[in-house]
Amino acid sequence: MSKLSIFAAGSIVAALLEATVAQAADAGAPSAARSWTGCYVGANAGYTRADVDATDAPFRDGPFGGSGISWNSAGAPYETIGMDDGGLSGGLEAGCDYQFDLGGTAFVLGGVADFSLMNLGDTGTSAISADTHTGFDVDWAASARLRAGIAASDLLFYVTGGYALADVDVRAYDRTGATRMDVKGGGTEGGWVAGGGVEWRFKPDWSVGLEYLHYDFGTVTATGPATFPADANPRFDNDVSFDAIRIGLKWRM
Repeated sequence: MSKLSIFAAGSIVAALLEATVAQAADAGAPSAARSWTGCYVGANAGYTRADVDATDAPFRDGPFGGSGISWNSAGAPYETIGMDDGGLSGGLEAGCDYQFDLGGTAFVLGGVADFSLMNLGDTGTSAISADTHTGFDVDWAASARLRAGIAASDLLFYVTGGYALADVDVRAYDRTGATRMDVKGGGTEGGWVAGGGVEWRFKPDWSVGLEYLHYDFGTVTATGPATFPADANPRFDNDVSFDAIRIGLKWRM
């Protein structure tokens, strides 16, 4: 998902929140609808897109460390190889909310933890040397987040953010005749997640929601020794981020 799309999604959530505040203020009192206070469990499904930019960074270790040399360049600027993939994702979530009234508006604070399975991966090719490739794979992601929102009738509009984990594996390899380089990195990586959504309480114990989340895992590095040149330690720094849009169904206790 592009930065423009991320900005647009955030703008929509902000506009919904603003409209809800205005509606609650016009009413002059909190809605008589059911309180959102309580805990829940649920499931979700949607679409997740991963964007990874692998930069052919300067060697840090070995005889070329500190020289400014990278695998395909003798100096800056250093090449960045873009990769992306999207697909279906789904998982489980559980959390609790607490509703309170402030100035005639019903506010909701809560926390939620979730776990999602996904199957994302792609391979990129260097524009400098067609024998150099990068790759990434993602199998799952999880998060622990806070939620803050405004309730209006049976609708809840909220923003959310917190800590994220994901299984992210990155790789770079060069096969000029024989394999000269094959370096890897990653594992369970930590980062942050933020987004927003809307939830509809369509039954006393059931709600359905639409949610957008942006995950950022910073830099995940693939590095290690190369076969040639001897003792070289190539380094590829991967900037990893996801964007997810999903629908969730919750049972409220």
